[in-house]
Amino acid sequence: MTDQELHAHCLNWAYWCQTRRYFAPPLPKNILARFQPVDRVATEPDGPMDPDMAFFNMAVHALAADEPDEAACFTIFYYHQMRNIKAVAAQMNIGRRTFYDRMKRFGRRAHTLTASIKRIHREHMAAGAIEVMPTD
Repeated sequence: MTDQELHAHCLNWAYWCQTRRYFAPPLPKNILARFQPVDRVATEPDGPMDPDMAFFNMAVHALAADEPDEAACFTIFYYHQMRNIKAVAAQMNIGRRTFYDRMKRFGRRAHTLTASIKRIHREHMAAGAIEVMPTD
């Protein structure tokens, strides 16, 4: 996977994460919000249903515990979509190049781990399907 493809995949992951909230019922509006005019579309956008994205999400969360600095760079850029990286890097006491290196390295590791998680999940599901079958 090239850097451009990985970047697009990570952007898709961020959008996928943002759209997961549409599976839950909307929160009721408070009384003041009901009196305000609605300035947005009444229907929620349709979120992508990519089964591989769930495995990538698992990999991101698994790596975040092991590599918190790299995970912070990754989530700040992709999930929170902060674009003033110079200011963010200064607050983290690192350089811009270090920020981008950590972000890319974390994305690569998450993509690599995705294949392992997917393989283990399939093996586990195949083993579970055999055990669940009744023996007559």
